Amino acid sequence: MSDKPNPLAGYFRKPELYVQIPTSGAFNPEIEKTVLDEIGILPMTAIDEISMTNPDALLNGEAIVELIKSCVPSIPEPRELCNVDAELLFLAIKLATYGKDISHLHTCSHCKAQAEYNIDINQILDKFPEVKKLEPVEWGDLKIHIQPPKLESVTRLALIDVEQARILNSIQKTAESNTGENNAELEMAKQFAISFRKVSKQNVDLLINSIHKIETPEGDVYEYEHIVEFIDNVPTSVVKDVKNKIDSLDIKTTDLSVFEFVCEECNEADKVNFELNPVNFS
Repeated sequence: MSDKPNPLAGYFRKPELYVQIPTSGAFNPEIEKTVLDEIGILPMTAIDEISMTNPDALLNGEAIVELIKSCVPSIPEPRELCNVDAELLFLAIKLATYGKDISHLHTCSHCKAQAEYNIDINQILDKFPEVKKLEPVEWGDLKIHIQPPKLESVTRLALIDVEQARILNSIQKTAESNTGENNAELEMAKQFAISFRKVSKQNVDLLINSIHKIETPEGDVYEYEHIVEFIDNVPTSVVKDVKNKIDSLDIKTTDLSVFEFVCEECNEADKVNFELNPVNFS
C-alpha cells in the first residue's frame, strides 16, 4: 500500500447535516458533539446501502450498528445508544443520503384505491421529544434513575419476537396437517411456554438495562449485577413503578409517525402509522 496521500481525499463524503439527538447524549457522555450539541451526519456509501438490504443483519441489529458507525463516526459505541436516539439518527442518515422525501404506497381503506404519497422526513425529525432529564422513581430513601431503552436491548427483544413467531407458526402448520394428534398440541403448548419465558426474561433485562443508576444515601450504584439483585428482591410495586416510567417514554413517541392521507379517488382520509423501526422501515 502506498504511503502517498490520496489526492482524492478532498472529495470524500462530508457531513450533509447536523442534528441534535433527543437525549442530547445525556446517557452517552462518550459522544463527540459540536458546541451546539449537534452531531454531523454523513450520507451512506454503496456498501452501507447494500448492508441495509440484508434481512439477517437487520434483524440482529448489526446493519444499523454498522450504518451508524459509518455515517455518524462521532458515536464510538452505537449499541450503547438509547433506542430513541438511534431511530432519529437512522432517519437523519436517510435524509442525508436521499433527501427529505420518502415515497409511501398507500391503499385506501374505503375504496381500496392505491396512490403514492410523499412524507417529509423533516416533519418526523421535528416531532422527536427531548429526553434530557427524567424524574427518578423514589422508594424510601432510594432514587432509581431511568434512561430510555438502549438500541441493543430493543433489538434483542424484537429478534426474540420474530424467532418465536416463526417457531409457533411452524408448529401451527404442523398441528393443522395432523388434526387429532396429541403430540402436535403438546409441542405447541411446550413452545408457547418457552416463548413466554424468553420474552418475559428479555422484558426484565430491558427494564434493568433502562436503569441508569440507583442513588442511595451512601452513594450511587451503577453495577449491573447489583441492580439485577435489587430488582429480584424488591416488592413488585417498585418494579411496576419503574416499568411505568420506562413505558411513558414510548407513549411520547407514538405520535411521531402518524400521518393522514386523503384519498384522491373518494376523498376519504386514512391515518397511517409509518414504521420508524429500522428493521421494518428498510
